[in-house]
Amino acid sequence: MRCNNNERIFEGVPFALAEELLRGGGEMHFVARGTSMLPAVYPGEELILNRARLRDVCVGDVVLFAQQGHWFVQRVRKILPADTQPCLVTQGDALAVHDTPVFAEELLGRITFVVRDGEPRVLSAPDSVSRVLVRAMVRHVPAFLRTCRLWHNFRSCYANLRHATADLAHGKPTGSL
Repeated sequence: MRCNNNERIFEGVPFALAEELLRGGGEMHFVARGTSMLPAVYPGEELILNRARLRDVCVGDVVLFAQQGHWFVQRVRKILPADTQPCLVTQGDALAVHDTPVFAEELLGRITFVVRDGEPRVLSAPDSVSRVLVRAMVRHVPAFLRTCRLWHNFRSCYANLRHATADLAHGKPTGSL
């Protein structure tokens, strides 16, 4: 997944300001765009990110990094203890090739949760048999990618409807004017 530095993150916060806040530490929420992390992360889902250093990251973690004026969300496949500087080898779950190495100064943080159906969920490990099969299908069958996105949209609409009905039943107003 990729965001460029001309885009605005949540509520008008410019990319550069958000990046600077992340480098300072703390937590940030932003919306995923793109399909490179399917089926772990769908476009439009909210991601919760915590600042992490290279030494805090493990193989299998999903990280956010900045390269050439863009943000990328990818899974860590390898950690290379380079002669001069260690780096990460990352790859999107739906992609067939690795990205360029990610060095410590490019790493912004680790995705700790994805908000799905209104509930924060921990990103699952990518190596279960079913996940490997789904990833292979997403990579090689474009119609399967569209089917995954349609299923996700249907499930999200159903979850939103269910939450709105529960809020009304408890006397909580929904929506905005």
